[in-house]
Amino acid sequence: MLALIVMGFDVDPTMVTSILQLEPTLVRRKGDVGKGGRPSRSNGWHLDVHPGRLSDGKQHEDALALLMSYLRDREDNFARLHSEVRPDDVGVYGGMYVPADGQCGVWLMPDDMMTLARCGVAWDMHLSVDD
Repeated sequence: MLALIVMGFDVDPTMVTSILQLEPTLVRRKGDVGKGGRPSRSNGWHLDVHPGRLSDGKQHEDALALLMSYLRDREDNFARLHSEVRPDDVGVYGGMYVPADGQCGVWLMPDDMMTLARCGVAWDMHLSVDD
């Protein structure tokens, strides 16, 4: 999985969509019951670029390239998002399943790191052993 997430804000999630000029794959509103059966404490906005399981570096690279294409040239949109919506978290969230007996890695190129920084987007990648 690899997604752009905007979490922890009070305005309607359609405002995030309007500011970023990106269509989410999922929005969550305060009070909506989540997968865990509990109501959400705040609003959320997600754009999945690879909703399924990432299991190798090539899948990660392709998903990251797509995500970066969404972020590039939207620095002003993200600045507006941070100042007007004031979310608790704006980030790339992902997970990769790696074989127990293999090697795998994730990487960011300098241009990608600069794009994330200019947009104020954090990076959160979890690696798990694939059973």
